[in-house]
Amino acid sequence: MTAGEPLALFDECTAVRPCGAEGVWDVELRDEFTIVNGHPNGGYLLALLGRAAVAAVGEPDRHVISATASYVAPPAVGPATVRTEVQRRGRTASQVRTVLVQDDTPRVDVLMLVGALDSEPPLWGDVAAPTLPDEETCQAASLARRSPITGGEPPMAKVVSLAFDPATLGWAAGEPGGQGEMRAWLRFADDRPFDPLALLLAVDALPPATFEVAMTGWVPTLSLTAYIRARPAAGPLRVRFRVGVIAGGRADETCEVWDSAARLVAQSTQLAAIRMP
Repeated sequence: MTAGEPLALFDECTAVRPCGAEGVWDVELRDEFTIVNGHPNGGYLLALLGRAAVAAVGEPDRHVISATASYVAPPAVGPATVRTEVQRRGRTASQVRTVLVQDDTPRVDVLMLVGALDSEPPLWGDVAAPTLPDEETCQAASLARRSPITGGEPPMAKVVSLAFDPATLGWAAGEPGGQGEMRAWLRFADDRPFDPLALLLAVDALPPATFEVAMTGWVPTLSLTAYIRARPAAGPLRVRFRVGVIAGGRADETCEVWDSAARLVAQSTQLAAIRMP
């Protein structure tokens, strides 16, 4: 990005500004990344806090490589504060606690590991990328079967482009397929390339995988752990989102993200609250 060039929307909406006190940052939670009832998306909040964590460490060539978040209370669009505490500085990685505070109330509390990423292939083990129809086919199916599920499209649908595998699109027509899995191509609507920070958004960018089991209301994330594995290659991401067990008003969901080179670049596991019909 050259001097004077406007920021991409994601970068603009995740900007952090020092507020004078050490380790404290002013932020603005933006409507563009809301999903339902004016609440910002959990992955967006994770990315915003990740930017603050990297800024607190003061090494811009490093990235968030893991994050464990507790979503204490849903924040609202508007001004907020991020408090950062570098708990340990290491040669290869540093541990940073970040807390999103709004109206003097902690909203999201995250422990992050900030370190270097390399381009080496895995030494052992790998997760094969799922086979999807091409992006154009998935996009056409998504547009044809899209129906309001939360009173209309959320603002984030205009920022993030999702093209779903038609085999996992039953929920969009109010007819869940029962397999508890979604697969989709993911890109920014403005074609901003995905980088390690934006992968924190990618691991929570799809609708709840539980929608492919039963149509419910909001499925709020209670806790989420994400791992960033590698810098993604240019191009759209391939995402698989699956629900494991639904019991006791909670559901666990697993997300895996591959880049255009079919390399696994990010993963997450989350626990969400759910009210089954």
